[in-house]
Amino acid sequence: MKRLLYLFITAILSLGILAACGQGEEQNQENTGDEAGDTEPAEDDVQEDTEEGTEDAAEETEESADETEVEQEDTVETDSSEETVTETVTLYFSDNELLETYKEEQEVEADSEEEIPAAALQAWIDGPEHEELTSHFQEDVEVQSVEESDGVAEVSFSESFLDTNAGSSAEMAITEQIALMMEQFGYEETKILIEGEEESSLFGHMDATEPITAENPDDYESIE
Repeated sequence: MKRLLYLFITAILSLGILAACGQGEEQNQENTGDEAGDTEPAEDDVQEDTEEGTEDAAEETEESADETEVEQEDTVETDSSEETVTETVTLYFSDNELLETYKEEQEVEADSEEEIPAAALQAWIDGPEHEELTSHFQEDVEVQSVEESDGVAEVSFSESFLDTNAGSSAEMAITEQIALMMEQFGYEETKILIEGEEESSLFGHMDATEPITAENPDDYESIE
């Protein structure tokens, strides 16, 4: 009888232990499921962050490309604005004996078409290329501007223009040559200014208040 009672009690305890183990496994499975559920949203968050980072990087790349394109356009415009104009013009010089005036063609360069007349006069100041022709000026004479006023070319020189040491025949040649050079740019008359102002006289005795009328350029030849 005692043996049966002992076996019965042992069976009940065994069943209780088995029941407790089964409940523990269910709790572990539930916990594992919860942890798995918690992990999945974390992976979604990572994916969303990655996608947002990729989109931001793409936007930054596109903005950088746009800025580069704008810079390239600015560079093209700048390069275009820095292009110069080159033109062949006719200059007039006295021969070495100051007896005759001859034509000479030279190529001049300026920042714009409007500045070609001033560039031509500056080339004339700098002197001829032909060894039998001469300039009446020193290198410090500067052509300041060429402007139109009522169809007359107003040419302004630096004050050193008046320091030219020449006789009356050379002075006449100087004014004649200036008017001839302006004639090719459409000016029949030219007025000489000093530092932008009208002078009463040039070289001490030549009237500077009236414009100079250009002679016929066909009357002048190129020196051989």
